[in-house]
Amino acid sequence: MSDEYTETERPALTVLHQLGWKVADQQRSTWLDPRETESSAVLENRLRDAVERLNPWIDENNLNKVVREIQQIGGASAMDENEQIHEKLVRHTSVQQDRGHGLKHQTVRYIDYEDPENNDFFALNQFRVEGPIEVVKPDIVLFVNGLPLGVIECKAPTIAEPRSEALEQLQRYQNEREETGSEGAEELFRYNQFSVATWYEGAVMGTYGTPRNQYKPWRDAYPADDEHLSGLFGTDYVSPQHRMLYALFEPSRLLDQLRHFTVYDTKKSGTAKLVARYQQYRAVEKALEQINHRGSREAQGGVIWHTQGSGKSLTMLFLALKLRRAKSDPTLLLVTDRRSLDKQIHGTFERCGFPNPKRAGDIKDLREKLKNNAGETITSLIQKFQLRDDEEGDFPVLSRDDDIYVMVDEAHRTQYKSLANNMRTALPEAYYIGFTGTPIEKEERDTRRTFGTYIDTYTIDQSLEDDTTVEILYQGRLADIHLEGADLDVIFDRVFDEYTEEEKAEIKKRYAREQDLAEAESRIERVALDVIEHFENEIARPFKGMVVTTSKRAAIRYKKKLDQFNGPESRVVISKAHNDPEDVKKWAPTDSELRDYKESFVDDNGDVELLIVCDMLLTGFDAPIAQAMYLDKPLKEHNLLQAIARVNRPYAEKNHGIIIDYYGVSDDLREALAMFSEEDVRHAMVPLEDKEPELEASHRKAISFFDDLDDVEACLRTLEPDDVRIEFQNAFKRFSKLMDIVLPNPLANPYKEDLNRLSEIHARAKQRYRDDSMNLEGCGEKVRELIQEHLSSSGIEVLNEEPVSVMDKSEFDTRLDKMDDDEARASEMQNAVKHELSVRYDEDPVHFSSLRERVEELIEEYRQKRLSDKQIIEELRDVLDDMRSRNRAAQKKGLNDTTELSFYHALEDVLRGDNRDVGEDQLLELTSEIIDEVEKLARVVEWKQKVHVQDRMRKQVKIQLFRSDIDLSSDERDELTNRVIELARAHYE
Repeated sequence: MSDEYTETERPALTVLHQLGWKVADQQRSTWLDPRETESSAVLENRLRDAVERLNPWIDENNLNKVVREIQQIGGASAMDENEQIHEKLVRHTSVQQDRGHGLKHQTVRYIDYEDPENNDFFALNQFRVEGPIEVVKPDIVLFVNGLPLGVIECKAPTIAEPRSEALEQLQRYQNEREETGSEGAEELFRYNQFSVATWYEGAVMGTYGTPRNQYKPWRDAYPADDEHLSGLFGTDYVSPQHRMLYALFEPSRLLDQLRHFTVYDTKKSGTAKLVARYQQYRAVEKALEQINHRGSREAQGGVIWHTQGSGKSLTMLFLALKLRRAKSDPTLLLVTDRRSLDKQIHGTFERCGFPNPKRAGDIKDLREKLKNNAGETITSLIQKFQLRDDEEGDFPVLSRDDDIYVMVDEAHRTQYKSLANNMRTALPEAYYIGFTGTPIEKEERDTRRTFGTYIDTYTIDQSLEDDTTVEILYQGRLADIHLEGADLDVIFDRVFDEYTEEEKAEIKKRYAREQDLAEAESRIERVALDVIEHFENEIARPFKGMVVTTSKRAAIRYKKKLDQFNGPESRVVISKAHNDPEDVKKWAPTDSELRDYKESFVDDNGDVELLIVCDMLLTGFDAPIAQAMYLDKPLKEHNLLQAIARVNRPYAEKNHGIIIDYYGVSDDLREALAMFSEEDVRHAMVPLEDKEPELEASHRKAISFFDDLDDVEACLRTLEPDDVRIEFQNAFKRFSKLMDIVLPNPLANPYKEDLNRLSEIHARAKQRYRDDSMNLEGCGEKVRELIQEHLSSSGIEVLNEEPVSVMDKSEFDTRLDKMDDDEARASEMQNAVKHELSVRYDEDPVHFSSLRERVEELIEEYRQKRLSDKQIIEELRDVLDDMRSRNRAAQKKGLNDTTELSFYHALEDVLRGDNRDVGEDQLLELTSEIIDEVEKLARVVEWKQKVHVQDRMRKQVKIQLFRSDIDLSSDERDELTNRVIELARAHYE
C-alpha cells in the first residue's frame, strides 16, 4: 500500500471513526455502491432513510418529492446550486400533507441540528464521481444523511510539495484550473461544506470555490485543547491533521458551522462561499460564553482584536448569526464612526443574506429604531448618538432591554469620547463588544477600559504564520525630499534649487507650511516620476498600487503628473464636500464611478493600476491585488496601521506588500509605533534592508547541497535521492521567494548569479527525474520571469514542457546522444524508464509491474557498482525494446492488439498461479470471451458513469469464469473480476 494511504488516509479514517463516523475503507473491504450512476454524488438510500427517520409522519409521495428536490436543484452555476442547497439544509423545506388537521404546509428537515446523533455520518474513501470528461476519486468523502458535505485529499508527508499537490487535486476536481477546462466533477461540490488538503503533519481547509492561496490551517480547536484531543484519540502527539479533522468534522461542530458559520457573498463579479477560519470561530464561541455568563457590570462586554486583513467584518456577521439563533429576538446594533465603514458593514450583512439589516438614517431615525424595533439588526454611525441642537443635559435613555448587543467596529477610535458615553446612557443594559484591527495602546486611553477585557486576540505574527496576511516591507525613497521631522528650509532649497534667490523668496511666501511644500508642483513631479519608475520596474503584473496624498488637491496634481508622464492607468478617489472649490469637486467620483474604479482595480484584468487617494479607501477597502502603497502623507499610530494593511492581503504569487515612503512617516518605526507594545507590532512593517540576513541564510542553505555549482551533472547526481531533492526544492523556493522580495534592490546583486545557476540545476533535475513537484509555484512573478528568461537564453527547455518520452525512439536517442558522458546517459535512462513504467502501469499492471521490478533490480546493482554505466544502459535498452514491442508480442500470441494483451496478462497471472494447469488455447479462448462481453457493455454511452452497467459487466465476467471450468476460489474470481473492470476503465472510453 502507498505511503499516502498508510501515513495519511488510513489515520484520517481512524480519527473519523473515533469521532463517531461510520467508515467504509475500500482498501480493506468491498463497498457495494448503491447508486444507479456514478454521475450522481448523493447516496440516495441514506438520504431517503434519514429524511424518513427525521420526519416519521411523512407519506411516501412527499418522501419521494423531498428526496428528489434536494438533488434536482437547478441554478446558473454549481455555486448558485450550492447556495440553494445550503438554504434548504439550514432552513429546511416544506410539503403539503394532512397530519389530522387538514392539508397544511409541513416543515421537513434534511438534518437534525438539535440532536446530531439522529443524523447519519458516513465516511468513504476512493469514492468515484464521473464528470463530463473523466472520473474523479477523492481520497475521502464525508456524507451527512447521504449528502457529500466534506471532501478530503490526502498526501504523504514525505513528498516534496504535499500541500501544493493536494490543492492541485482539489482545484482539478472542482474545475477551478482555468487552463484545463471541465476535467472535474462539480456535481460532488454542489453540496460541499468543507474541502480539506491534509498530509498528516499539516492540513489546510477551504470550501467550494476557495482559491488555492486562501486555504488556511486550523491551529486551535477551541474549546478543545491538545490535551483533550490527545485523550480522545489515544495519542501522545496531536498532529495538525488530528486538529483539523476534529475542528471541522466532529459531528456537532460540523453542523454548527454549516448552520452559523457559512455565508454567501454576492458581488457583481460573482458569488463567493465563505466559511469561518479558526480565529473567527474561536472569537464567536468565546464571546457567546461571556454573554451567557454576564451578570455584573464588569461582565458587560469585551474586546476582540483581530489584526487587519483577518476577516473582522465576517466575525461580526458570524456572531450576529449565532446570537440570532441563540437568543430570542435580540436587537443587534452595529456601530462605526465612518460613513464608508457603516455602508460597508451594512452591505456585507445584506450581501451575505443576513435577514433584513436596517441602516439608521438621521439621529431621529436611530432613536425610533432603538425604541420601537426590538429584535431588529441596525447599523449606525456613532455620531448619531449626539444631542440635538434643542436638547440639553444627559442623553435620553432609549431602551433598558438587556437583550441588546452592540458591536462596535474599529473600537479604538471614537468610542472613548462623549459619543460613547451617550450610547451607553441610551442603552444602559446592553452588552458591548469592541472589534479592532489594531493592537491596544499601552497608555491611559485604553480600549479595554471602555469595553472590558480581551475576548480574543489574533495578532500580526499569527496572521503571518497562517498566511492570512503577507509581510509588509518598508522602503524610504527620495530621502532628500522627506518632510517628516526635517528642516523645511533645506527641503525647500532642494525642491526649488533651479530658481534664483529672488524667485525662491517669492515662492517661499506661498509655501509657508509643511503641507504646502508637500503639495508643491515641483516636488509632486519628482515623486510622480519615481512612482512610475518603481511601479513599472518593481511591481509585476497583475499587482497594483495606491498613492496616498496629503489632500484632495494633491491627489489631483498627482493624477495630472502621472498622466503627463504616461504613467500607469490611474483614478482619483476623493470625497465631495459642499465647501470644496469647483475645480476639486469635479474630480470626486460619483457612487457608480467609484464602484467601477474599485471593481476595475481589484480585477487582475482591469485597466486601473493605481488609485490616488487622500482619506478614502484607507480603511475597510479589501483589495488583495494591491501590493504597493506610495505614501506621501503623515500617518501615525492606528491610522498608519490601518492604511498600510491595504497591501497585506494574500494573493497568488504575492510574497509581500510594500510601503514606499516619500513623506518620511516611518523613518523611525519604533517611534511611530511606540504607543503599542513592541511584541504586538514587531512585524507591522519591516524595513527592506532587514531582509538581508534572511536572504543570506537562505542562499547559504540553497548552495550547501553542492560542491561546485558549475558542475551541473555532479549537482544532478547529488539530487537523485528523493529526500535530498525535496530538501533542495524547499531551500531553493525559500531563496527564490526572498530574491523576489528584494529584487531589484542592490541587496540582491551578490546572489543573482547563483540564482541563475541554481535555477538551471532545478530545471534540469525536474526533467531528469520527471519530478513535477519541482515547480516555481509561490516563488513570485519577478523571480519566475527572471528564471525563465535565463533558462531560455541558456538553451534549456522551458520548465512547463513535457520531458521526451522513451517511447519516441528517435527523439529520445537524439537526446541521449547530446549528453556529455555515459554517466549522464545512464541517469537519464533510469529515470525516463521508471517514469514511463509508472505512467503506463494501469494499461497492463501485470506486465509493467514485472518490468518495474526488473528495473529496480538493475538500478540497485548499478548503485552497488556491479554494473558499469555502459552495462546498465544496454540492460535498460532491453527493457525499452520490451516496452516498445508490445504489439509484436500480442501478434505472436494471436491477439489483435496491446489491449487484448493486457487482459491476457491479467488472466494469466491469476489462472496460472499456484501451478494451476491452464493450457494456452484455453487461456486465449477465455481472454477472447471476456473481452467480447466487456466490449459489448463498454459501447453503452457513458458506461463508466452507470453503476448498473458496471454491475452487469461484473456479472458477465463472473459467468465466463464459471463457464471456463477452471478451478477458482470465490476470492480469486472476485479479484480477477475487479482486475478486468479496472482494465476496462483504462482501455475503453
